[in-house]
Amino acid sequence: MPGPVVYVSSPLGQRTAGPEALTQFVDAMRRRGIESYLIPMSTYRGNRNDPEYDIYDFEVATQIREPDRAILVMSEVSPIESHRELSRVARENTWLGWFSVSNCPDPRARYYRPSEACCSTFPPGYVPSIPPVAAELGLGRPITSGPFRRWREGRRRAPGLSMTALRATVVDTVSMHFAARVIDDPRTNFFAQSYFARGFVREVLHREAMIITDPIRQVPVRPSPRLRNVVLYNVVKSGAMVGAVLELLPDVEFRPIEGMSFADVAQALSEGTVYLELGHLPGRDRMSREAAHYGTPVVVLARGAGYCWEDFPLPVQYRVPFREGWPQEAAAAVRRVLDDPVQAARDQEPYREWVAGERHRYEAAMDAWVQELPR
Repeated sequence: MPGPVVYVSSPLGQRTAGPEALTQFVDAMRRRGIESYLIPMSTYRGNRNDPEYDIYDFEVATQIREPDRAILVMSEVSPIESHRELSRVARENTWLGWFSVSNCPDPRARYYRPSEACCSTFPPGYVPSIPPVAAELGLGRPITSGPFRRWREGRRRAPGLSMTALRATVVDTVSMHFAARVIDDPRTNFFAQSYFARGFVREVLHREAMIITDPIRQVPVRPSPRLRNVVLYNVVKSGAMVGAVLELLPDVEFRPIEGMSFADVAQALSEGTVYLELGHLPGRDRMSREAAHYGTPVVVLARGAGYCWEDFPLPVQYRVPFREGWPQEAAAAVRRVLDDPVQAARDQEPYREWVAGERHRYEAAMDAWVQELPR
């Protein structure tokens, strides 16, 4: 009897961690002899996968041909863009992967903030000098009362009376409604890219999600001397926050990572003194793991997945609580690395070893997921 066919819904053409993780998923299935395809989300039909992902084994399907054999995998970012596929696949054969929790249109996910109810921010056995704080300083809250909540939520994200704003509100409102319908269907299966995401699924949805993370890509870099006094940061995730730290370290060079090929990013990460991550991380961050792989110490602000020890098992002196005075604490952590990068590298050796083990954990998780598929 023919086995299942796995279709993985993807925003073809984008070059971010999510599309790469989805391509890796197909590659992993095909290496296990399971017929698998990327299938483009509705607004990405006709696109090709980014050429950087040609290192993986994948094919693109334009539609689901045998629904009775189909397994549909999609991310939480925009379930409505897979409405055609969802209409053809049995819901019990649908898997929603929580890769990027905060980018889901459902306000429950969009505004979710980690606390100890989600995941511990400290390693087992560690006794902090002050109690842990929830990573919600100055962050918004969903609209949870009154009529037309989703419409009002959409208007908050797209204010104004222009046709563009009104159109965006309509799209966001419909997306929120559709996502909630898929998420709340008890037949929809879940997996999570991070413990942060699993915490959301458990705490808010009262469901379970197996962990399937995504291993980092590794490319060779040119041998180059390590730069001194250079802090690297991801503009997309840290750009809005980095100024508060930069002004406290006027003698330090802050270099943004943006608009680069993956090879250029890897080269930069291999040369910097420290990688600083201040973003509200919607999942287990790749660039922090890539920096560790290339031997660059990491400092992270404990917000989003950065709050969770199991997603960022860095020594506590390099994980900055998101509370009043965080810029001063982040600056002190960066200065600690700059003053003694050799010691910082020693301190973070266990983190590098953990990153090196991601590939093994991923393959084991994919083996476990295959066992969940119908025979």
